[in-house]
Amino acid sequence: SAMIVRFLTKRFIGDYEPNTGNLYSRLVHLEGDHVAVQIQDTPGCIQVQEDCVQVLDSLSRCVKWAEGFLLVYSITDYSSYQSVRPLHQHVRKVHPDARTPIIIVGNKADLLHARQVQAKEGLQLANELGSLFLEISTSDDSQGVCDVFQYLCKEVSKLQHASSVDRRRTSIIPRPKSPNMQDLKRRFKQALSSKVK
Repeated sequence: SAMIVRFLTKRFIGDYEPNTGNLYSRLVHLEGDHVAVQIQDTPGCIQVQEDCVQVLDSLSRCVKWAEGFLLVYSITDYSSYQSVRPLHQHVRKVHPDARTPIIIVGNKADLLHARQVQAKEGLQLANELGSLFLEISTSDDSQGVCDVFQYLCKEVSKLQHASSVDRRRTSIIPRPKSPNMQDLKRRFKQALSSKVK
């Protein structure tokens, strides 16, 4: 959630409601072109719990229409790192084409004193899963966050140009509606006003 906010606004907001399921639309400048992208903040925790079926169902709806994925964990939370493999497996179940880009991102790289997941562990997992690995700090480095999203957009764009059959297939799947921008602005104002107090 913080990464999406950082990408869309260039601001870091530390107090937010994570994994809201919101969908954001944006025009991204990509190699001389403006490309319309939709980014969905999905429910991310796959754990054994009572509402696991509901979470997986919600996740499947998000995953079905998407064309590229960022699987993000916190380097300060080992359990979030452990959820990456089952999330990756779930994405591959819905999108068996190995060309569908999935990037594994270790976030909070500025919190080295609280690190629970070493960079080499993230890299090793990404290599096992055939994914790219990046470690960033959303709070310290807006350019790093932009680079992650730009790279994902480039990979999706390459895939779209490679196969017109894929373009026809994905256009059949209905995409969710974009969120109300007023709601997004309201959430930013709330987060900013709580910091001022």
